[in-house]
Amino acid sequence: MIRNLARQVPDALAASYRANGLWDDRGLSHGLEAAAAARPDALAVADAERRISHGELVARIRGAAAILVERSIRPRDGVVLIAGNTADAVVAYHALLRVGATVLVLDRRCGTAEVRFAREALGGGALVIAPAAELERLGPVIRDAQVELLEPLAKRTGDNPVRWSEPDRDEPRVVLFTSGTTSRPRAVIHSLNTLTAGARNMARITAADERSVIYLVSPLTSITGVIQMHLFADQHAALVLEDRFDAEASLDRLNATGATLLGGAPVIAERLLRAAAGRPDRRIALRTLALGGAMLPRPLLELATDAFGIEIARVYGSSEAPCATGSLPDDDRENRLADDGALMPGTEVRVGSSSHPHEGLLRGPGLFLGYVDAADNAAAFEDGWFRTGDLVELTSGRLTVVGRLKEVVNRNGLKISLSEIDGALASMPGLVEHACFAVPDSATGERLAVAVLPEAGVTVTLEGVVAHLLAAGVAQRKLPEQLVVWDEALPRTPSGKVIRSRLRMDAPAKPAQLVKRLRTDG
Repeated sequence: MIRNLARQVPDALAASYRANGLWDDRGLSHGLEAAAAARPDALAVADAERRISHGELVARIRGAAAILVERSIRPRDGVVLIAGNTADAVVAYHALLRVGATVLVLDRRCGTAEVRFAREALGGGALVIAPAAELERLGPVIRDAQVELLEPLAKRTGDNPVRWSEPDRDEPRVVLFTSGTTSRPRAVIHSLNTLTAGARNMARITAADERSVIYLVSPLTSITGVIQMHLFADQHAALVLEDRFDAEASLDRLNATGATLLGGAPVIAERLLRAAAGRPDRRIALRTLALGGAMLPRPLLELATDAFGIEIARVYGSSEAPCATGSLPDDDRENRLADDGALMPGTEVRVGSSSHPHEGLLRGPGLFLGYVDAADNAAAFEDGWFRTGDLVELTSGRLTVVGRLKEVVNRNGLKISLSEIDGALASMPGLVEHACFAVPDSATGERLAVAVLPEAGVTVTLEGVVAHLLAAGVAQRKLPEQLVVWDEALPRTPSGKVIRSRLRMDAPAKPAQLVKRLRTDG
């Protein structure tokens, strides 16, 4: 199926990316092999069990490549790589690239349905590489497949290295799953050029170079993990892998390895910062946090920057378009917190789609080649532009995400429209401003919160808001569980749209009222 992909990048755009150096013919050997030649004893990869130098890493990659060739893996063959955050996974991934395989990556915790989808996406006959610990669990869907154990594959050194040719950088090379609107995931296809464009953007946003020690907690097989595998290789940096996150133990490992850069889910950064703040030495080695999606609460951001001297970088993107925008090195703190960053080189944004006047459409050198399923491509592209599903504003080359096309809170599977509740509150007396927003909730997934700026002298309560909504005919199951009171104007874009992500970020520092289940006093 992948070989018949109708690539979504027009020829004229591809030519412009090459002309501007955004796509190139830089070989894989300019990454890890060059790093091994320059600094063979420097740290390349560390996981919970071992530390591997650049020299040893390249030797292991050569050994794994030799085994793959012995197993008759040829350029363009599909291979399913199932792995956790381990050095063995890094070896296998880079070996597969060097023999020219098309690699579909799955996390070690994947379900059998995902493995079945993966094999179908690659045509059914793909080699499956998996950790020994997962074989019995996955047995029903890989029993008829050619299976290679991950651990021995990654342990052999390259005493008899194979000769490999640099793969075509424009061909489908890496496939990963992202969530879909149906029971099956969407299979996202990238080339080496699209991935390295994303990694180059990440380096630009975070100032990553050969001195960087990248700390990876997100799954290695997610877009965050794949980009960081290319980032560390291209920059001749080091990669520290965390397969089982525990805030206290992980902080110890992070400090012991001198990790300087963390990119990924804000919740991980939050837990590490809280762990560091609770220790007598208040030490955390990180120098840069690259955060996408929800921002950290402002008190934690101030702790990171003021107490620990950590630089915050905003990153906006997705599995389909990694690191499309981000902070610039000369942005001050307020600029970094005010929006989702500047457009990266070659990235273009168009505001407005056939579905919504503020939906953001993207194209650029890091944009994926397309989905495996043609039906997914038909819905995802409009006039050659990728539909992000995000509502955005673009001001002087900087992007602000103001919401989602479908602005909903998903509470226990019930989707509540933010605009519906906003509209019902419009007639409530005593409010200067108000806006609903989603808050992560460990019990329900998300909960509905309402931010209000009261009129002078007016006291607004959660009970009063609930009573008003019930009187307006809002169903009980759609009522908010949190009220946050602002003493200043709600954060807005230059055109006046409320920035819901900023509400979520700033809410922990504001007075709040909660329903009974959320109160610590019971």
